[in-house]
Amino acid sequence: MTHWRADEWAEAVRTGIRSRGLSLDEAARRIGVPTSTLRSWIEHRHAPKVTVFDHWAQLAEVTGLSEAELLRVAGVLPGSLASPVHVAQAAKALREGIDQAGQFLRQATALVYSSPGTQVANAIAASPVDWEMRIRSATRGDEVRVTYHHYVGVVPPRDFPFSEAEARRILEHDVLAELWRPLGLYWRVAEVHDWHEPPRLVIQVPEQEATRPPVPSPVVAAPPVVVLSPIWGYGELLASLIADGLGFGNVDFRYSGLPDAMADRVRITARELAEPAPRLVHSVPPIMLLHGLAVPDLTGRLPVVVRYGPRMRARAARIYRSALLEAGFTDPLDGARAIEAAISVPPGCAHYEVTLADEDVFDGDRPSLDRLNDAVAWHAEQIVEQVLLGAGLPPVPLGGPLKRLVLPSGRVRRPPPLAGRVAYRVPERLE
Repeated sequence: MTHWRADEWAEAVRTGIRSRGLSLDEAARRIGVPTSTLRSWIEHRHAPKVTVFDHWAQLAEVTGLSEAELLRVAGVLPGSLASPVHVAQAAKALREGIDQAGQFLRQATALVYSSPGTQVANAIAASPVDWEMRIRSATRGDEVRVTYHHYVGVVPPRDFPFSEAEARRILEHDVLAELWRPLGLYWRVAEVHDWHEPPRLVIQVPEQEATRPPVPSPVVAAPPVVVLSPIWGYGELLASLIADGLGFGNVDFRYSGLPDAMADRVRITARELAEPAPRLVHSVPPIMLLHGLAVPDLTGRLPVVVRYGPRMRARAARIYRSALLEAGFTDPLDGARAIEAAISVPPGCAHYEVTLADEDVFDGDRPSLDRLNDAVAWHAEQIVEQVLLGAGLPPVPLGGPLKRLVLPSGRVRRPPPLAGRVAYRVPERLE
């Protein structure tokens, strides 16, 4: 590092960031460092710490320069080696591109034969009724891309002689009877955020948030987790990411094939939540808290409680307006507050508290679902890291989308500056 050409390297990085139309804040977020760290790299006239190499690939991405070019400009790569290194890096990039293309083809092949979304589409296409289908996937995130679920929109033919309610019954009980509960399908009732003008009949097919068993190994010595979240608090996503990161199973009751009647749904959910299950993460359905479901006994579990700000609460009330009105609230915002009030942890129970800040979610007047996704992912990563450390294991997620935050060095990228936070609440000792 003694030959580091600080001025030339800093100018190349500054120029590259500017040419990509990025602010320092946005560039730092993509690199995975605080803005102050990036500023120190490009404004101080000395070599940065060696940890800069943990972010070398991200630096290359935000500047538009190759990793070899960044090394050459810094004076680390001798001129005599520049051309061979450039050739080697180009060959590496080509190999990676071919590998990615092969992976895409393998995934596409798997999708054709085994995807739940494909099974649903095939069953509807085989029906005697000439249904029109429109299919979308809900994939979000800038730093951690996550496919939440797939939407299968269905439009009956124009001469269909039945009502919309009857169409739902035919699709659910006649066309998809053998798939409905095993795949955890359900009718999307709330607003479909990812679709500008969705059909009236939309079937939701789970992906990331699906219910699944624990992985065979390794075994993490940690209690089962239960996530308590308000509506539109993304507790189900948080739970699924924590489950993957710990190698635990995930239970999302929306995708568990529950019966249609709310009373039956509440009864079955309460029964399943009654006893802690080893190596599982449960997310408690917020709407059911308005229909008689009680927060389960948290003894022997690790609770994670989600809170949010006024703008997210107002957005939640608007999205779930129909469900809140059906629950008896004349003002949906009162219903959203009632759910938050029902989420409580008894005194003396240690738990994590996740705060989703409005500042991390809203881009101007509208929420950014990509930013919301990333905020939830970073909060999940912090919880996974702390639980793994407490279990005596390296603080590196064991699976799922959070693995994408692991650097080549084996360390996990540090989160960008967030207004929201994760706090571990330990009960005060009684004197």
